[in-house]
Amino acid sequence: MVPAGDFRTLVALRAKKGELAALDQLPRDRAVQPLLSLDHEPDSSVDNLLDRVEEAVRGVWELGRLVMLDATNMAAAPGWGTAAALERLADRLAAPFELYQPEIVPFVPVADSKASGELLTRISRLSERLGQGCALRIRAREASPEALALLIDRLTIHPSGLDLILDAGYVAGLDQRLVDAVLEAMVGAARHGRFRSITVLSGSVPKTLGLPHDWEQPRFEETLWQTVRAGGADRARFGDYGVVHPVWAPGVCRSKHISLKYTCSDHWLYLREKILEPDAENSRARTVRLVSTRLVESGSFSGPDYSWGDHELAEAAGGLGRGLGATSKPVAFATSHHLAYLGDFQAA
Repeated sequence: MVPAGDFRTLVALRAKKGELAALDQLPRDRAVQPLLSLDHEPDSSVDNLLDRVEEAVRGVWELGRLVMLDATNMAAAPGWGTAAALERLADRLAAPFELYQPEIVPFVPVADSKASGELLTRISRLSERLGQGCALRIRAREASPEALALLIDRLTIHPSGLDLILDAGYVAGLDQRLVDAVLEAMVGAARHGRFRSITVLSGSVPKTLGLPHDWEQPRFEETLWQTVRAGGADRARFGDYGVVHPVWAPGVCRSKHISLKYTCSDHWLYLREKILEPDAENSRARTVRLVSTRLVESGSFSGPDYSWGDHELAEAAGGLGRGLGATSKPVAFATSHHLAYLGDFQAA
């Protein structure tokens, strides 16, 4: 088992069908640390969400890695809340799942900087129970040495057992003020001792793709990380939000377009196509095939053997593949490719 905190890159994923399908297809550990965010959807079952998350945590455990779990957005779930969701998952993962997996499957709970003192205490107790430390997620633009000191004091966990995540959220370009804020936060963190890891987390995928068809955008999340490292923070690890916008919003809006966000070495390739004859049968699947064909024929495609998602995209482009009409498929394929990309990312 890879020790907690031993990773090169971090990816913050929503605990949704597309992202979880991509995690399920990981062939081996590539030193990519998954952070799963549990989101409360008013019309969805919390128990079903916990079922999916439990399965994902067990699957990643079988590859030899722990999952970080952030249930901050479960605070509004009636009868649940952040701590209750994490504690229930810990109870589930403490029970044998199969004869071949009798041991307790732990995870790394995530504490958010906006958590109350009571919630931080419960997460601290859960961290002690699981024995894998804790991740502390702080908004980079609001970080201060005083706030960090208070959080560490309330968690009662030594920095050597903490994975510090400086979350810059959505970045639409290089912002020197943000770079300065991250560097200042890292200087302040050093005063408390050596953290188990420090990650700069951000994402540049816009909320909606407003342009038609295909275009490229710089990966500003990488630009931010590189600039922070060049500023002297050589311990900073890279983290991003996968292929989705960093800011979660409840509710599902069924798009009239098929969008694919494809990670490349220095840019995003965005492909977008309006669903052909939306009322016709298999219209989504046919549009997915069209978008996949454009990707495969572009100079940015990594090849069908690069990841499970790339294989499925190549199959779709060739007229094959099944279940392509499911709304989660484009995210699943793109996330699978993204995980492989991060596995090749030299952030250590």
